[in-house]
Amino acid sequence: MQNDDLEFINCRNVLDCIERELDKPSRAKVAKHLGLSRTATSLIAQKLIRVGLIKELETTIKGRGRPGTPLVMDDSRWHAIGAAFYSGSWIFVIINLCGTIVAKHQVPVLSTDKDVIIDTLVEGLLYMRSVCPGQMIPGFGIGAPGLIDHKSGAIYRADDLGWKEVIPFGSIVEQRTGLKAFVINRYRANGLAEIRYGNHKNSHNMVYLGIGTGIAGSIYLDKVLQNSTKYRLGHMVIDPHGPVCGCGQVGCLQAMASEGALLSYARLQMAEHPAFLHAAKGKPLQGKLIVSLAEEGDADARACLEHIAIPLAIGISTLANVIAPDEIIIGGPLGDTSSYLVDCVRKGVHDHLLDWQNEDISISQGTQGDYGSAIGAATFMLDQKMELILGESCPD
Repeated sequence: MQNDDLEFINCRNVLDCIERELDKPSRAKVAKHLGLSRTATSLIAQKLIRVGLIKELETTIKGRGRPGTPLVMDDSRWHAIGAAFYSGSWIFVIINLCGTIVAKHQVPVLSTDKDVIIDTLVEGLLYMRSVCPGQMIPGFGIGAPGLIDHKSGAIYRADDLGWKEVIPFGSIVEQRTGLKAFVINRYRANGLAEIRYGNHKNSHNMVYLGIGTGIAGSIYLDKVLQNSTKYRLGHMVIDPHGPVCGCGQVGCLQAMASEGALLSYARLQMAEHPAFLHAAKGKPLQGKLIVSLAEEGDADARACLEHIAIPLAIGISTLANVIAPDEIIIGGPLGDTSSYLVDCVRKGVHDHLLDWQNEDISISQGTQGDYGSAIGAATFMLDQKMELILGESCPD
């Protein structure tokens, strides 16, 4: 049976209904929700139970007639491996079908050389495969830097790492591991983790903006990731007279508000005013240090964050006017850790929008932390779990 056959489609729809659309539904509720017969729904549910994708809870649903048995995702049998290049390290996780981390691993990478980065990734993936409990979904989800073709897994370019040539990233990983690689931009992966596992149930149209050594984001319409390579949120031109970006344009959001822009501004102020950021003297100047000082109330560190908050607010206001999202989530290494930065951006966006627009748009801080991108990468692969586990047919 092919993946586009009706029975396979019904299997997928039942699984999606149990996983995302209804809360612990009975077979009868699934049948009613999807417009399927109870007999067909029951047969599909039994197939999904046999392969370990869903399970029955022991409790029953009270109501008129025969009590129903709740169906939920099986969190014990299948596991997925995800990896993401995040804050200069490869972060690895093993998650179950509910998105819960059951194992994690982190390896610093002290180089931007693509061969070193790929070697470290492959070693980490093979290690995680060796320690994966239960059954492993046959593939790897990878959150990579740069502009990604998610169909081929190629990286077209990664400006913050100085990668200008096309790298067949997914193909290399597949050749060296023997398993399929599902490659997504690391910040899109982080956004996917936010949407699936964060507290955003009341939002349907969302924008996620990840801020770190680069800036990238993702757009979700009706909670569905718009995973096109044709939009690059970090390369909106904010100031046509601004600094040159690694992509070759002038005044990109990434050139004006990434960690590199933050550090450049801090160094400039320290050169002109020797007492500036006195609390950072003698320490390696990094974005996380400035964020930490700002959270403690250091005025100079806060001035640095206020500087990059201005272009961020302009860019986010533009997105709000074009997409009209319910919620904008600011994450990544800087956004996840700096409530002060998010507060500054929120105020700036408020000043750029009309009052009635501000009433409809929420700006929130990312909550997934260092492991969010790896969780999202694993989740990106989990969206193909029917095909990976069942192959081309639904079991009889």
